[in-house]
Amino acid sequence: MIDRCRSLRWAFAVLASLSVLAVSQPATAQTAAWSPQHNVEIIVPTAAGSSMDLLARLIQDILKKDGAIATPITVQAKPGASGAVAWSYVSGKTGDGHYLAISGPTLLSNELLGVGSMTYKDITPIAQLFTEYEVFAVAAQGPIKTGANLVAALQQPTPPSVGVAPGYGGSSHVALIKLARTAHIDPNSLTIVPFKGANESVNALLGGHIDVAIATMSVVAPFIEAGKLRAIGIAAPKRLPGSEASIPTWTEQGFKVVEGNWRGIVGPKDLNAAEVAYWGGKIATVVKSKAWAESLKRYDWDADYADSNGSRQFLDVRYDELRSTLATLKLAK
Repeated sequence: MIDRCRSLRWAFAVLASLSVLAVSQPATAQTAAWSPQHNVEIIVPTAAGSSMDLLARLIQDILKKDGAIATPITVQAKPGASGAVAWSYVSGKTGDGHYLAISGPTLLSNELLGVGSMTYKDITPIAQLFTEYEVFAVAAQGPIKTGANLVAALQQPTPPSVGVAPGYGGSSHVALIKLARTAHIDPNSLTIVPFKGANESVNALLGGHIDVAIATMSVVAPFIEAGKLRAIGIAAPKRLPGSEASIPTWTEQGFKVVEGNWRGIVGPKDLNAAEVAYWGGKIATVVKSKAWAESLKRYDWDADYADSNGSRQFLDVRYDELRSTLATLKLAK
């Protein structure tokens, strides 16, 4: 009996020693601090000059000017397949924190529409940043003058052509679907022209190749101010401040349409906790900067920052909403 007690005491002592060792060594491979060791790439899923490209270059500029990161940062546009080209590229850099990408609605809708093979769970959420609401724009001297004019035109056997970007499933496309359904129009009867970026759809409108372009304010504002385009409705919950305050919301025109083009930051799949923490900290620094605050105001970006966990929850909720919205489209799975 004495030997058995001694054995038990010895076993407990060994277990206690192991526990102390485990607690006293926090700097393991999984928890060790991480930082970039070479060039960092920020990948843009739309064409150069788009609002996503603008965002990536703003983040690049703030990080470099503030000295927040010592290694070089490059911005690369990889448009195509409604963003799938860019996100597949980043997702493929499994576990490598030197790659980031700007995220947007088609990260979620591509799977629902059968575009590419990856899903939004094949990346690592870093942060949510802001939402910018979709503006419906037409030629300033064209026949469509109001939101009601557009709805009436969309009800005709030959509806006006509408440009959406980046491709199907983006917030501009979803905003159009919501308008159609609210106006009791079959979304499958619309003439929709997909573009790789909103700047391309706006240029097509300016050139007379399409009748309507749906894009964010940061893209259309210069042409509205120059008198080349007319904004007939914005899919925002309320009117924007400042010079854009004259643009009526769809809701006040009798059509409950609210749809935002949200933006976030994602990394490759299987990033470890240290990599996520590093980039989470850097993006938190970005959104606290003066340059960021000025950009939010200048481009009418509605700030809704969330960290990695909040971003993951946001993506889950939005995915379920999109699945419902896109369910009856002929493009959907």
